[in-house]
Amino acid sequence: MISSTARAHGAFFVLLFDEMKKPVSVQKITEAGAGYYLLNGNVPVYLKLSTKRKGPWYFNFFHSHQLAQQKLFEQYGECFTCLVCGQDGIVGLSMGEFREVLDANFEEQECVAVRRKLKTMYEIRGRDGALSRRVSRGAVFEKLKNRIQEIEEER
Repeated sequence: MISSTARAHGAFFVLLFDEMKKPVSVQKITEAGAGYYLLNGNVPVYLKLSTKRKGPWYFNFFHSHQLAQQKLFEQYGECFTCLVCGQDGIVGLSMGEFREVLDANFEEQECVAVRRKLKTMYEIRGRDGALSRRVSRGAVFEKLKNRIQEIEEER
């Protein structure tokens, strides 16, 4: 049986590959925990899933999750957190955006809520604040594509 997590991660990568239009290497970052991947050897991504069909979607972040994200950010200069909202879409946050909703003072467990009214963009709130702007469904793939291109140009 294919788990809902495996289906969600597969959907993320299919959408990413369609956006990139060129090969992208993917490897699991097993030492960070479940849901962590490395794109092209230098862009870390953390995928989290809410299986609720309709919003709001809630995502719990334990202390260990945030430590792993911070460590990847320090190592690679960025870490994208991608929140898979059931079958509705995927919200992607850069570390700077993520820190707007959950600050660098890691609690034992913190929550991020994602809401979207019909025909609008996603609104993201966390324990420590709200994202200053709304986010569209496809924005994460544009952010990832831009980050990969930035790194390629630096080389």
